[in-house]
Amino acid sequence: MKKFFKALNPFSQAKAEISTNDTEAIKAFFGNGETSITANNAQKIATVFSCVNIKANALAVIPIKTYKKGTKGKEEDRSNSLYDLLRYEPNDMLISSLYKKIISQDLDLRGNHYSQIIRNGLGEIVSLHPLIADKMELVISERGKKLFKYNDKVIQTNRVLHIYDIPDTTGHKGLSRIEYAKQALEFTKNASMHGNELFKNGTTPTGVFETPSTLNDESFNRLKESIVEKYTGIENSGTPLLLEDSLTFKPISIKNSDAEWLESRKFNREEVAAIFGVPVAMLNDASNTAYGNLEQKYLEFYSGTIFPLTTILEEQFRQTLLTREQKKNLSIKFKYNTMLRVDTKTRAEYYQTRFNIGSITPNEIRAYEDENKIEDGDETYAQLNQATLKTINEQNQNKGSSQNG
Repeated sequence: MKKFFKALNPFSQAKAEISTNDTEAIKAFFGNGETSITANNAQKIATVFSCVNIKANALAVIPIKTYKKGTKGKEEDRSNSLYDLLRYEPNDMLISSLYKKIISQDLDLRGNHYSQIIRNGLGEIVSLHPLIADKMELVISERGKKLFKYNDKVIQTNRVLHIYDIPDTTGHKGLSRIEYAKQALEFTKNASMHGNELFKNGTTPTGVFETPSTLNDESFNRLKESIVEKYTGIENSGTPLLLEDSLTFKPISIKNSDAEWLESRKFNREEVAAIFGVPVAMLNDASNTAYGNLEQKYLEFYSGTIFPLTTILEEQFRQTLLTREQKKNLSIKFKYNTMLRVDTKTRAEYYQTRFNIGSITPNEIRAYEDENKIEDGDETYAQLNQATLKTINEQNQNKGSSQNG
C-alpha cells in the first residue's frame, strides 16, 4: 500500500512528461529556447497582437499630406515631392498605409522607428525606406548630436528619420512598451500556457487511487502506462477508467473558477490594453462597458491615443524632412476627417453644424465625400434665410447708407 502511494497523483508519470512538454512548448512558442518576453515574440500573445494591430490600422487609414500657405490660407501642396511620398508611396516597394503601420508597430514593440532618407543630386527627398530598429545603434556625441550606426556602418544624421513616442531619461531615444511592461506580459504568457496545458491534458489536473490491498510491481507499472497512453490528453477527455484489483479513483477537482484563472486572464487583458492605450471594448470585451458608452470609448481612443501619435509624427516629419526655408511656408498634417467616415450620423451632424455657421461650403463637403463639385457650390451660408455672407454684408451696408442718408 505504501509503495503504491509513493505517487499519490495517478498522473505522476504524465505530469513528468507534461513538465517536459511545457518546456518544449515554451521553446516552440518563443523560439530558440528563449522564454523571456522580447519585441520579436511579444506579438504571439493574443492581447498584444490585437492592441498593436488596432493601433496600426487606426493610423494607416488617416491620410497625411503636405500643405503650403496660399492666398486664402492653407492649401494642399501637390507640387512638393513629399506629397506623393507621404500620401501614397514612400518608395517603389511600399504604400503609405503599410508604411504608417510599420511605424506604429515599431513604436509599440521597440520604442523607436528609423527610416533611411534618400535624396537626389538637388537634395530633394525621393524615397523613404524603413530600417530594422534592432540593427540600429544610436550614439550621442560629445557635442550632444545623434550619430546612427546601422549594421556597424555610420549613416549621416540628415539621412535618418528617427521617431519615438515614449522618451527615455536622456530624451534622445524611445522606451519600448514591451520592456517597460515585461512583468505584466510574462504573466499573460504564463496564464495562457497554463490554460493550454490544462485543456490539453483533459482539464483534470489530479486525483488519487485507493485500494484495500497492495499492488505488486507489475500491476503498478501497468496502471501507470495505461493512464499515460489512454487517459491523458484532450482527445481522451471523458474516457472512463478501467480499474482492477479493487481499485477506486477519487478525483481532486480544481476548477478554473476556483483558481480564479479566468478572472486573472480578464484582469491582465485590461492591464495590457491600458499599456497600449486601447479600450478593452475594442478587444471584443464589452462586459464592463454600457452600450451607450462604446462610442465614447472609441472617441477616447482616437483623441487620447491616436491624436497624440499623429501629432508626434507631424512634428518629427517637419523637423527632419523639411529644410529651414521650407518650414516657413510648408506644413505636414494628418487629415482627420476620414475618421468620420465610420459613422454616417456623426458625419452628417458635423457637416451640418459647420455649414450652418458658414465655415464650410457645399463643394468642400462634397470633396470630403469624394464627390465632384457642383456649380455655385463654393459659397458659404449662414442661418439667416440661408443667405450668403456676401449678401448679408451688402444688405447691412445698404441699410447703413440709407439710415445715414
